[in-house]
Amino acid sequence: MPAAVSLIEENSLRITAHGFKVKVRLNWYRSLPLSCVEKVCLKVDGEEIAPGSIAFGINEHSYSLEDLGTKTGEYWFVQDSAVLTVTHPEKIARGMEHALEAEITLRAPYILVGPGKFLTMPTRYSTIQVAA
Repeated sequence: MPAAVSLIEENSLRITAHGFKVKVRLNWYRSLPLSCVEKVCLKVDGEEIAPGSIAFGINEHSYSLEDLGTKTGEYWFVQDSAVLTVTHPEKIARGMEHALEAEITLRAPYILVGPGKFLTMPTRYSTIQVAA
């Protein structure tokens, strides 16, 4: 198993005009197509954010979580952060500490673990960050 990286990038919580955004990192040793991102969950201060409120930004594009499964030609490169942009006005306050928890499940399309089944890797990470 590869060494774990901080799934949530340090000091990346930012307020936006319609909510907030936070950067996440790929916790795998190889770049993967977005279609291999099986699950993205985000909690702020213990409250789960509705998946429909989260956009996944990578390579200067932004996708709804439900569209990721169709993005076979768009890659999440190991060196790059993805940006989770959340539409949730007034959920966080600038200058205040907020507890963040992210869970991302990836599928390795080249590691077969059974008939028609591939290795899936869930990663969960929690941190406290001050919103900027």
